Amino acid sequence: MDPGYVVDLTYGGANPAQWAPGFPQKSIWLGLKLDKKQMLSVTTFRCRKCGCLESYALAQGE
Repeated sequence: MDPGYVVDLTYGGANPAQWAPGFPQKSIWLGLKLDKKQMLSVTTFRCRKCGCLESYALAQGE
């Protein structure tokens, strides 16, 4: 497992969650320093029986 965090880039709309590698680093201008090339979309699956949620950030080809 790689360390990372989920980023909410939504402002007045709905966008899929994004996963960023590493640890959050503050930025004077934007709140957090982000390398958008390394960010991955988060997909969440729900169990129909119990409602348990599991989220994954899969890279292309995985």
